[in-house]
Amino acid sequence: MFIFLNYLIMKNPLYSALFLGLIFFVCSDKLVAQKIEPIPVKQFYKDRVTRNLQFLCKEAECLDNVIVNDKGLYIYPTSQKVNKPEFILYWREMPHFVEMLDKKKTEEIIDILSRKGSHYFYGINNTHVNPAKYPVTEYKGLKVALDPGHIASNFEEARLEQRYVRAEGKHFNQKQHIEFFESNLAYTTCLVLKEMLEKKGAHVMLTHEYGKSAMGINYNEWLQTDYKKDIIHGYKEDWYNREKFEYLMSGQAPDFMLFHDVFRNMDFVARAKKINEYKPNITLVVHYNASEGGKRYGDLYLPPVTENYSMVFIPGSFLGIEIDGQDGLDQRFEMLRLLVTHDLEESDVFASNIIKALNDELKVDALPKENNFDFATRFSILSDKSEGVYHRNLYLTRVVRGPIAYSEALYQDNIEEMAKLGKKDFTIGGIKTSSRVKDVAHVYFSAIDQWLQYNQQFAKQLDALYEDKYGDEDAFKEEMEKQEADSGSNN
Repeated sequence: MFIFLNYLIMKNPLYSALFLGLIFFVCSDKLVAQKIEPIPVKQFYKDRVTRNLQFLCKEAECLDNVIVNDKGLYIYPTSQKVNKPEFILYWREMPHFVEMLDKKKTEEIIDILSRKGSHYFYGINNTHVNPAKYPVTEYKGLKVALDPGHIASNFEEARLEQRYVRAEGKHFNQKQHIEFFESNLAYTTCLVLKEMLEKKGAHVMLTHEYGKSAMGINYNEWLQTDYKKDIIHGYKEDWYNREKFEYLMSGQAPDFMLFHDVFRNMDFVARAKKINEYKPNITLVVHYNASEGGKRYGDLYLPPVTENYSMVFIPGSFLGIEIDGQDGLDQRFEMLRLLVTHDLEESDVFASNIIKALNDELKVDALPKENNFDFATRFSILSDKSEGVYHRNLYLTRVVRGPIAYSEALYQDNIEEMAKLGKKDFTIGGIKTSSRVKDVAHVYFSAIDQWLQYNQQFAKQLDALYEDKYGDEDAFKEEMEKQEADSGSNN
């Protein structure tokens, strides 16, 4: 039986916690009659934290803020050699912390952890990992958050965002030039995917309307508001230094700077807030990729390339400077969350499904492991599950709770993709776009479908274990509740 369970755990690392909780019931009748010791919780969470840490810290300076020992997990505000720990979680407190994440806001949890200090949470009796929780396994009731990348609804706005493609017609043996912009592709991709998912019974939320930010306004509308309060907010959040702050407040700053340093950041915050309030089972951020270093020429034309790669970002890869010091409090908390929860593992599984579907269905390869791209070498950690999947500390991958994949599908400036993406041969939601978005939407649908099938296989294995030992899940839950009650009465 131990060999069989070990095999299942290795095949399904995402939900190994659930099996660890079952081991102490299934393997021995004697153990069922005894109070469960805290070893299962410690074993599971210590293994998870140790594994996740290698993908969450890009630099040694980040590792210097973390200690993992037999008692628990300690997060320091700066070097562990200088300060006292800022967050302390003991192993048997981990399930309670995960439960708090589902019910409370970040600010509330930070305050609770601060007041708790080095003490244990009062009344916590988590002596085992509770396996009586099924993953989402079907479309009916599935909650999906879709975040279409960028905002523009016309070419002028797309130029401000710097997310557009213009190519000379001579590359395609035609007089007419090719033009399209990424936000149009991303949004219509999400609309197609939304329809596909809802037909299956899923609930789908888009973070913004076409041509609008998640705040409900576009850039020009934002300029008509009291936008300087947002500039002040950005300075308090350390988005820019004092010199840039004063320039932004002067009224002399160009649109490009106001858009990218203030408005876009406000939009990111609003997107994350909407997603977390929605509490999705899974989140997909939709972007389209482009070759790194492509230089525009003439009338802002892009030269076509022959390469065509995809990549997907997931949480992780914190730099030392990002989590160190007083300004890094929020990032240290998110690192703590990612160390303890399933989010990192689940994101990796989902992202790997996307890369596989892109390759299988569109014949677009994952970005090769061996590359000299700046984002990969300086800011990212390659997943150990799939090429093309990178842990990276982007705002959305950091603060959105639950499994998240930030996808960059295919090269927009690939010569063959340019020809397809430049066509206006499909309309959805009143928006003209390229029919190529239907192909990409189907890729994401396939990836979500594979994610559900992965969960279904786990649920079947769990059913078999329940039936083998208890007859059904209800009997198992009764045993769990009895042991929790006994544990409480003995304290």
